[in-house]
Amino acid sequence: MLKYSRLLIGLAVSSAATALWGQDDFLSEEDLYGLEIENSNVVYDPFESINRITFKVNDVLYLEVFEPIARGYEWVTPDPVELGFRNFFRNLRYPIRLSGNLLQGRLQGAWVETGRFAINSTAGIAGIFTPADNVKGFAPIPPEGIGQALGAWGIGEGPFLVIPVLGPANLRDAFAALGDLAVHPIREPFSLIDHWSWEWKTLLRSSEIVVGLPALLGGYKEMKGMAIDPYSSLKNGYSQLRRAAIAD
Repeated sequence: MLKYSRLLIGLAVSSAATALWGQDDFLSEEDLYGLEIENSNVVYDPFESINRITFKVNDVLYLEVFEPIARGYEWVTPDPVELGFRNFFRNLRYPIRLSGNLLQGRLQGAWVETGRFAINSTAGIAGIFTPADNVKGFAPIPPEGIGQALGAWGIGEGPFLVIPVLGPANLRDAFAALGDLAVHPIREPFSLIDHWSWEWKTLLRSSEIVVGLPALLGGYKEMKGMAIDPYSSLKNGYSQLRRAAIAD
């Protein structure tokens, strides 16, 4: 039990990555690593030497620690169950999407996200299923977050960062992640599960990142296999994806 708890603690630390990546859906290889990279020198990277070291450390962690976990999860979990888990955690991030829309004055987007959350949380059994996809006016829309709202307000992205364990970010998105955490229902400091036991809270928070590991690591490995300089590919792919999300 002690070994199991320690493993969950480590995974819980990494679960904050979903906030820093600024995505409601877990990033696919098409999203993050399949972009056509142009003008790679436009990303402000004054900490490149430190970032590259952190990137190498993260690389070992991803491939030697997280990949076996992802493989084990895929091996024991049938595809329909995996999809249900992804849907469940995506549904939980509704407050982040709502905040991102409201902060940009996107009332229509806020309405759609609220309707989808209500439908999927009830008819979809806590979001495991997504019946809202088939309801007129409530089809999925591009997710918004606090980082995108800050970008829409004209706040610059700042220097590119590679954060230990968490991976790529920029100063604006790292700061916005604090806001995402504040409105996330199972994250501190305003978690709705504070009355749960430590073990159950850790398990739920850890599970969120485990569910997203297969897609993230699949894209990461594809990027590494194709790129001459994986660090530059990651930096430019992340930056272009975030800029495209804000421009949209």
